Amino acid sequence: MSLVVPARELAALEADVQAALAAGDQGSLDVLGYGEVTLVLRRETEHGSFACKRLPVFPDGKRLERFRSSLDTYLRLLHERGLHVAETAMWHMTLPDGRVVAYCLQQALPSKRLCSTLLHSEGEQWADDFFSRFLDHIEQTVTPSLGLDAQASNWIDLDGRLHYLDVTTPLLRDARGGELLDVRLFFTSLPWLLRNPVRMAVGSSIFDKFYTLRGVVLDFLGNLIKERLDELIPRFVEQANARLEQPLTADEVAAYYRGDARMWELIQRLRKADRFWQRRVRRRVYPFLLPPVDKR
Repeated sequence: MSLVVPARELAALEADVQAALAAGDQGSLDVLGYGEVTLVLRRETEHGSFACKRLPVFPDGKRLERFRSSLDTYLRLLHERGLHVAETAMWHMTLPDGRVVAYCLQQALPSKRLCSTLLHSEGEQWADDFFSRFLDHIEQTVTPSLGLDAQASNWIDLDGRLHYLDVTTPLLRDARGGELLDVRLFFTSLPWLLRNPVRMAVGSSIFDKFYTLRGVVLDFLGNLIKERLDELIPRFVEQANARLEQPLTADEVAAYYRGDARMWELIQRLRKADRFWQRRVRRRVYPFLLPPVDKR
């Protein structure tokens, strides 16, 4: 069944976002969640409730179409690998200056069924079963050219089946290991002079891990610390090591998380400094909605 979201509803949602940007206050928006780069908004319509993930603004239609092509390829490959992916559609509108605003749309699913929530509410038996199913999916999906950002909050358990949610960063590589994703687009929220240096410095550390079984598992386990689920790490490490050629340790997971948290903390500080410069000094609208302070 195709997603049906009236264009007028999405245009109204974007108008709300523009008003929030102009006011420097996003309190009026119904925010479902923040990613490291984008945010997810809820929109209630006559056709149901939708999760609308706002993408970085595209400079022009060609850049949008390249992203759409990558997303279509990514969805097809995930399905071919047997992954159950939440039905996803795209909507866009062209601004007067030729730039393009776009959203990835999914039906809003019950948050209590998010695996990051269930790991808190369910017992050890459910957690062990979930992690076994999780490992099965990663093993059958991830290759050197097809990646997955598989942290617990990106999965939902519906009727005993895991569904993957976060497809807005299509993790695809060419035969030479180059990202097919328009990586520069996802660094546009940084100060202009720092975009390329930061991308060059941290780009590989952000993306490399998503293309190996061990890297995906390490990132998943590290994010359990952010989710305040540290107590699950030893049992999950033991379960994962039965499948990994190079075993993991709880100490390695903790060290990885500390490094990852420091990197994203630095990026957020740079974004906030740029927001201050744009709004307070240059008296311009800052064109991004930043997440609140994340206590990692």
